[in-house]
Amino acid sequence: MTPLIIIAGLGAIALVVSKVVQRFVPEIVVFLALGVLIGPEGPLPLINEANIRSLNLVTIVALGAIIFLLGDRLRFDSMRQQLGLLLPLNLLQLVAAGALVFVGSRLAGASVGVSLVLGLIAAETGVLTVTATVKEERAKGEFTDLLLAGVGVTNVAVAILFGVAFPFVLAAGVAATPLTAVTAFAQIVVASTVIGFAGGWVLTRFGARIETSGELLLFLLITLISVAGLDLLVDGSVVISTLIAGVYVVNLAPWLADRFFAAVRSLEAPIYLIFFVVAGASIHFDDLQTVGLLGVIYVAARTVGKVGGAMVGGWLSRPRMRPATSWAIGYGTLPHAGMAIALVAFVVEQAPALGDEVSAVVLGSILVFELGGPLLTRRALRASGERRQQSLGPGEDLLPDLATTRTFRRVLIPVGSLRVLLPRLPFLLDLVGNLNAEFVAVHVSLPGSSQDELKVLALVRRVAEERNIPVRTLHLVNERVADALVRAAHDEDVDIIVMGQPVRGSPLERSHSQLIVRRVMQMVDVPVLVYPVDPANPRDVPSVYLRRATDAEDADADAGSRPAQEPATRRDPDTEV
Repeated sequence: MTPLIIIAGLGAIALVVSKVVQRFVPEIVVFLALGVLIGPEGPLPLINEANIRSLNLVTIVALGAIIFLLGDRLRFDSMRQQLGLLLPLNLLQLVAAGALVFVGSRLAGASVGVSLVLGLIAAETGVLTVTATVKEERAKGEFTDLLLAGVGVTNVAVAILFGVAFPFVLAAGVAATPLTAVTAFAQIVVASTVIGFAGGWVLTRFGARIETSGELLLFLLITLISVAGLDLLVDGSVVISTLIAGVYVVNLAPWLADRFFAAVRSLEAPIYLIFFVVAGASIHFDDLQTVGLLGVIYVAARTVGKVGGAMVGGWLSRPRMRPATSWAIGYGTLPHAGMAIALVAFVVEQAPALGDEVSAVVLGSILVFELGGPLLTRRALRASGERRQQSLGPGEDLLPDLATTRTFRRVLIPVGSLRVLLPRLPFLLDLVGNLNAEFVAVHVSLPGSSQDELKVLALVRRVAEERNIPVRTLHLVNERVADALVRAAHDEDVDIIVMGQPVRGSPLERSHSQLIVRRVMQMVDVPVLVYPVDPANPRDVPSVYLRRATDAEDADADAGSRPAQEPATRRDPDTEV
């Protein structure tokens, strides 16, 4: 019986058991316990070491897919707003955990090299464990975003620090030649980063041409398998490469990234099942017998460093974080696996003697943190109040109060170039007119731009007045377009914003425009209605209604400033205002 059939059969049992006990134990703990049960050292050894090795490639790809998904929490526009929280919180946590483990290991008699490597690895957080717990709890909110973004940032920082410091450990006498130290840095940092950027470029370059979700998922898996294969070929880090690929895609093509992430989420459940069952089967209980005092100090120092560092970082953050929140962040990041295991394997390969000392401590502690960590992460999510109930209880209303209504008195619409606006102007004016609202047209210019851009506002005002639509035009000069629009929406007290969003174009064009729309949607507290625009070909509009306006423009240069069915006097809107 193959290991996959065994996992499938016992996985069904695990799912049933997890649903029964999920009130007390997270689902992934059940999966880990299942792996321990059927592993080589378990009471029902249905999977041997050869089976585990045969499944390693599957688990590597599974790990890469989930790490890629973490890129969704590392959008630069959002992180910039959270920088005052993310930086001190994660920096203090990383430094405190590493420093305490280093000092504790030295006091326990470990060498400088062993203590340094243990300190570097201790700062890692089991990203897959945290992500799986968040999914199970269906948690969503500021605390959850901060937790996941912090986990991603911390792991990237750990990989970089390890890649910088480990070569010096090797050069200090553990490695045979200085060339080994340089090679270690190139493999961990340089190669993994290049592979990640290459994977992200491939996804953004060719993913936009794929329409069906099935083909998109297949293309994503092929790319991630290729990324993982290249990392294995050069002994790089799958965690770093896939995380960088996810960050690349989400920041350069946000709309495409959402499609990729939706495809990956459809596979989350089987990925977690396979990964954690295999992880449980790989646990060696004899490691706990060899760690001794050093292992106890590692667990204690890492725990104190993570929690204490988060507490201090939360106190130093701006705005200052509540102690209860920073406390929850600290113990919510205690899971320890994933990249820690990969770094241990790398140390064993590069310096076997050093690796033997390090692996027993780290792998023994992982058993403790992986069984207890999900419980603490779940507790942190529930303490934040961001856990969503799986089902509505008796007497709860399914629908919100529908008795209230909202009147759209003012509609803000950003207007750009005449070339893009003109085919859509009839649609936008009909929309505002049917709402019986005031049209607030805003044009944002970059500093030093030509005053000719003001023609578009004059055109909008003239056409709106001809249709008896109240109109107010604003010309703003700001290099931060999204910030200017948000400020205008607040100052003008608008009730809804209507924005054009590109559907095609180069990756860089998509990124800039998509980030503007996304930032506006995140920063305002009024509805945002988005309509599609193709900047490369503004005449090619998706709606039949809009195509009529564009066709009319071919016959009459001024048709874009009047309803398509009305006769128009020929004018040149680019020269006459």
